[in-house]
Amino acid sequence: MSVPQSIILIVSFIMSQLSSANELDFTQEIRISASPEAVWKAITQPEMVKKYHLAPLHKLELKKNGEIIYGSNEENLISGVVKDFEENVRLIHTFRFGSQNHLGTEEDQDTMVSYFIQSDGPFTILKVTHSGFSEDNQTRADIVGGWPIILQQLKAILEAEARQ
Repeated sequence: MSVPQSIILIVSFIMSQLSSANELDFTQEIRISASPEAVWKAITQPEMVKKYHLAPLHKLELKKNGEIIYGSNEENLISGVVKDFEENVRLIHTFRFGSQNHLGTEEDQDTMVSYFIQSDGPFTILKVTHSGFSEDNQTRADIVGGWPIILQQLKAILEAEARQ
């Protein structure tokens, strides 16, 4: 028994609509030759973040609804609110560029950054998802260019430190 072409088209359309909700999300996963604890410190400790990130971690209140700020005393480059965390497992926070430093992002909505850490034998898998985009805006263009650089530098720093 064959399925009518109209049913196939309807199912295809529905599936495309469901998948398009996430097509603007940015996700990157890297394998790092370091412990989950080292990866956690690399994303939550200001002295570690400044070694690899494009913007230094100025403030992190590691509690639900705590503040997270990348930048300096003089200017906030990125700000957000901690939504969820479990030490050595995940950190989830909102994300907004400081519009004075990222032209074209003034009207962009807050988005969400999720770090997931998972042990895999001698490696740790770090999965970063930046989600919540309703359109392909300037914030998305900036993060798509920035995250790969940040994550490669994080990996290089942690693996170099592990070899010492």
